[in-house]
Amino acid sequence: MKPAFLLLFVFGLFSGCTCGKDAGQNTAPSASAPASAAPSASAPAANTSSTDDEVRPVYPKTNDPPDPLAEKLCEALHGVPTKRRATCCGHAPGFSLAAECTRTLSYALREKAVTVDAAAADACIAAIEKAHDGCDWVGPTGAPLPAVCDGLVRGALAADKPCRSSLECSDGLRCLGVGPTDTGTCRKPLPTGYPCGVSVDTLAALTRQDTFEARHPECSGYCAQRRCRDLVAEGGACKIDVECGADKICDEGKCRTGAPPREGQRCNKHACAPGLYCEAGTCIGPKEPGAPCDHDIECRGGCLRRGASNAGTCGMKCSML
Repeated sequence: MKPAFLLLFVFGLFSGCTCGKDAGQNTAPSASAPASAAPSASAPAANTSSTDDEVRPVYPKTNDPPDPLAEKLCEALHGVPTKRRATCCGHAPGFSLAAECTRTLSYALREKAVTVDAAAADACIAAIEKAHDGCDWVGPTGAPLPAVCDGLVRGALAADKPCRSSLECSDGLRCLGVGPTDTGTCRKPLPTGYPCGVSVDTLAALTRQDTFEARHPECSGYCAQRRCRDLVAEGGACKIDVECGADKICDEGKCRTGAPPREGQRCNKHACAPGLYCEAGTCIGPKEPGAPCDHDIECRGGCLRRGASNAGTCGMKCSML
């Protein structure tokens, strides 16, 4: 299972908390408001009871009905894979993040912090249904998210506005300071030397917007070892693509302009387009059932082994190991 999905299990726990404040009280103050500003005379007194110690999710739990578009999209993103895997493997459906995804995305849509194009969402849902036809896709990591689904959630908030996710910010801005229980502020990317990579974006993870970093970069350069660093110039030495910046790749240890190699093109261990892997110097796609394999990554589903041998055959694999 991917690390992101392990984090999502933690997010799901927040949906069951009994929040001591309503949605309005959880709204972050504007970036210009002084931290020590006193409440107005008509404001309710601060709650000093033990409920102040309760963990509250950054997206408050409310009694509002779910947004129909959010509900439909989140069921496709999380419910479809969970239920179809259960059918293929002959067990009851396990834990699904569909409900938490729906609750969180519904809140962001109600607040007009994000938009989701209905036609694009329908195309995503259709692509997910197709990707999960049959059982050949069942494996440790599941079917990859169709490309049409990435970039669906677009931000509507300007710079210096309070935010609960970087997806809420306009393109080019990052929700700095945000976390599973903390709001942030839409800001420009951080300069070199600043700490980075220490926050978790609940909405981005729940809606599976895996490449949101491209539209909402945290650093003006790139993040490595929890610190913003300068990009490597074209022709400079590199180890991974992210060091080279947008529209560049790390090819044979040097940054150069270009896109990751596609199926059938020459590759090195760092550079293949998403969904492909490098074998014998060439990018290849996932192998179909019955093909020989050594590792799960080679297969559309998983690599089934018999005995102690590493050699196996691609096919449906219900085990996560």
